[in-house]
Amino acid sequence: MPNNTEIAPENYSNWFALYMLSKCSEDTLSLEISSIELGKLLNVSQQTASRRLNDLEELKWIKREVGAKGQYISITDRGINELFKMYENLRDILEKILIVGEVTEGMGEGGYYVSIKGYYKQFKEKLGFEPYKGTLNLKLNETDNKILRELINQIDPVVIEGFKTMEREYGDVHCYDVYISPLLNRKNKRKAAILDIKRTHHKENIIEILAKPYLRDYFNLKDGDKMVLKLNRINEC
Repeated sequence: MPNNTEIAPENYSNWFALYMLSKCSEDTLSLEISSIELGKLLNVSQQTASRRLNDLEELKWIKREVGAKGQYISITDRGINELFKMYENLRDILEKILIVGEVTEGMGEGGYYVSIKGYYKQFKEKLGFEPYKGTLNLKLNETDNKILRELINQIDPVVIEGFKTMEREYGDVHCYDVYISPLLNRKNKRKAAILDIKRTHHKENIIEILAKPYLRDYFNLKDGDKMVLKLNRINEC
């Protein structure tokens, strides 16, 4: 039985039509479009596109008015709710997908930050473990990197506060609780943290992992090995 966040199978085609209308609409979720133009967007005939619009109107997902070019379409609150239903379903799926990173050689940047006294004390207090003075660098592919960035944007970070010394000023460092494990032995996992340094020389798809043990030795890792990350808020620990 579908739950209240699922789209009924008979409305899959209507939902896709709603999605395409929303995608092509302005910020106000409205647009002027003819059934011929909609048919081209959906890769269906004008007649089929016209039926889609009729169905959407009957479902009260859209409102229609006659315009100079064709029909003036606006997405209703009920239509927006249907879009959110699919968003929730897709988000749940994406959060179950494994985020896999490839072990790669680092530049020692993470280790430098961890070793700084003003940071190190906070890492111990706020992360709940005394970290090894170095990080494990993982390279993510484009898809995994996008998923990870989307997920951490929804989480409040553990903030390691910046400070000043006589020599320079150090900014805040954000950390995110994770569990890390080898792809081929996911039961062997360790509590760790993603070290998100704002001012970094790393490429965006390189992330640094902070943990209590030296992870290369703990997991007997070499460059190219695959590691799985699970953010703590969705982790079954």
